[in-house]
Amino acid sequence: MEQFLQAAALAMVGAVLAIVLQKDSRELSILLVIACSTAILLLAISFLEPLVDFVTRVRLLGNLDEGMVRILLKTAGVGLIAELAGAVCEDAGQGTLGKMVRICGSAAALYLALPLLTSVLEMIQGLLEG
Repeated sequence: MEQFLQAAALAMVGAVLAIVLQKDSRELSILLVIACSTAILLLAISFLEPLVDFVTRVRLLGNLDEGMVRILLKTAGVGLIAELAGAVCEDAGQGTLGKMVRICGSAAALYLALPLLTSVLEMIQGLLEG
């Protein structure tokens, strides 16, 4: 929980500094937001590590394919990165770019999930035929 409080404090200080800097230098303000966002993302990774351990335990208990679990984790990562990049673009006044990076993130997630979707389709086909 300490990491969350650090992230929240960093976000608030970064936001105030960005507002102050924006009056004189919009570019520095955007760079500050990117730097703070990166630091907060690194803090968020500490929350994701136990989740990865849990998913690994579930995979072992359920005798699930490691590749499929990796796909799920990569897809979640793509979603988080797309959301962060989109928010930074929107803060920089580039709303269209923000939306496009989110669309690209969705397409990348679907692409990554294709083997998983194919496995589900094959399982359904086997149930229908069997």
